[in-house]
Amino acid sequence: MGNRTKQRRAGALTLLLYQRPLHPELFKILAAEKVNRRTYDADVWLIEGGHVVSFTTAEGMLAEVITTGPEPATDRGLIQSISCRGEKYHEMTGPGGIKYMISTQEEQLSPNLYEATRQEIAAYAAKRELLTAEIPGGPDSQTGPGLSVLDIERCSHELRVQSFHLFDDSQMVIKTQAIMEVPRA
Repeated sequence: MGNRTKQRRAGALTLLLYQRPLHPELFKILAAEKVNRRTYDADVWLIEGGHVVSFTTAEGMLAEVITTGPEPATDRGLIQSISCRGEKYHEMTGPGGIKYMISTQEEQLSPNLYEATRQEIAAYAAKRELLTAEIPGGPDSQTGPGLSVLDIERCSHELRVQSFHLFDDSQMVIKTQAIMEVPRA
């Protein structure tokens, strides 16, 4: 029983919200994409053990960081820190009136179900050409081996990001769905 608890803690993610841009050197970026719309710009990074979404409008800026690290990369500009354990829903209005909503779900799976889920998500990501990163693990890694996938929907006034973070060592799957919306006049 103690081993399962240790494994669960190893896969747990934390949601960090910032009201400032974050420097790329704070993270080990595995894949990246830029989104440019008339009403907002966004930088989306898959990082080792999570992801970063920086959403900028004419009125404000909000950065979402989902990471395995218990400590934030920096405290400067940090608005909130929330554990992604279990199922969570969070909604707020951020700097410049940016509306932000996120739901998170953490699932501990059996080895067989985990492997089937991993294969299904990898096939879905390949078919849809989603932002994907295989995490190799190893001595230099902050996490064990795994897979991270981001499904990014670029709308005119909002950005929707669905993430899947899979951790092979603990058979943990963490899913998030976030919406960042530009305030309407």
